[in-house]
Amino acid sequence: MAFINEFNVWLMIAILTIFQGFILSIAILFKSKEKNVANKLLSLFVFLIALSLIGRLSFYFSVSEEDFLPGGLVDIIIFCYGPLSFFYLKTLFDGKYLLSWRDYPHFLPLAIYLLYFFYRLLFPQHFEGSVFFTYLGRVYFFLELLAILQNAVYTIIGYKMASAYENRLEKELSFLPQLKYVKVFVAFISLIILLWFFGFVSKYIESLHFATVFTYNFAWLLISFLTFLFAYFSYFDSDILSIPEKPTKYEQGYFANDYYLQLKEELEKFMENEKPYLNPKLTLSELARTMGKNQRDLSRVINELYQQNFYEFVNAFRIQKFKELVLIPENRTFTILSLAYESGFNSKATFNSAFKKITQLTPSEYINQMPRP
Repeated sequence: MAFINEFNVWLMIAILTIFQGFILSIAILFKSKEKNVANKLLSLFVFLIALSLIGRLSFYFSVSEEDFLPGGLVDIIIFCYGPLSFFYLKTLFDGKYLLSWRDYPHFLPLAIYLLYFFYRLLFPQHFEGSVFFTYLGRVYFFLELLAILQNAVYTIIGYKMASAYENRLEKELSFLPQLKYVKVFVAFISLIILLWFFGFVSKYIESLHFATVFTYNFAWLLISFLTFLFAYFSYFDSDILSIPEKPTKYEQGYFANDYYLQLKEELEKFMENEKPYLNPKLTLSELARTMGKNQRDLSRVINELYQQNFYEFVNAFRIQKFKELVLIPENRTFTILSLAYESGFNSKATFNSAFKKITQLTPSEYINQMPRP
């Protein structure tokens, strides 16, 4: 009866999320025949979040506050959250990365908590009465604080990894996977950690006790929703799961000017005549293969002679194509976005950003200042 009386919107969402989580974790695991490490880690990540929500729900089934087991199991998963998210992004952004014994220190906070967990489970009498609120209570205080700090650090690392990955892709692709949701996810996780920290502090300040339950429940609601949203987009976004190899570093030595200047001329003619930039999914490797040239040499020409990365280089041709299209009177009836797509862009945001960077104007401003026929 206690469960029915306490049943509310949060519980209903949590229950639905648990079922969704288990189904999604299985779907991710069997998404592709490759079953790469990143997919396995993501599947495990979502599965553990679903388990942690079950632990939270156990508090609504007439479980006394003194019953340590449900909350203790939830805390074990919390200590896995940061390292797992880190290794997921690590293996996602670097397909050749493999976990090794050198990665074990990431789970040191988890090992410390497990010692505490099993000690409390095996010797519950040591946590009774005033003893708990003196020595052992302080141990748990520092363990939870450690978990908050650990997850905060991994959140910052995750954001930096996503930004570095985007920068690397600009050297290889003429388009960028939609990683903005990763950064939004990280921003919301930061909010969750702040809520968690506030709930943590409110437990030890009598005047704030009223906010503890609400803060923790709201944090869990956000983390469950965002985790599965992140997993959903990772599952269905093929660009995210198709990670290009890291670019090969240039060999040190003499920069053969004649060869590279000739290659630059060939590249420019090829771009103007064959218009490969009209392919919104054009990659450096595909361009090199089509031209019958060495990918590393093409990259070097673009980076050193044009002083651009591949992303900027191709978008410059697309912008020029757009300018040519808007000069045609018959095209005045088309929208700016449709002309951008016809020029090789695959998203409005990418087009607007590239256009403003090259012309210092928005597309609308550029068209408005054009002389009228």
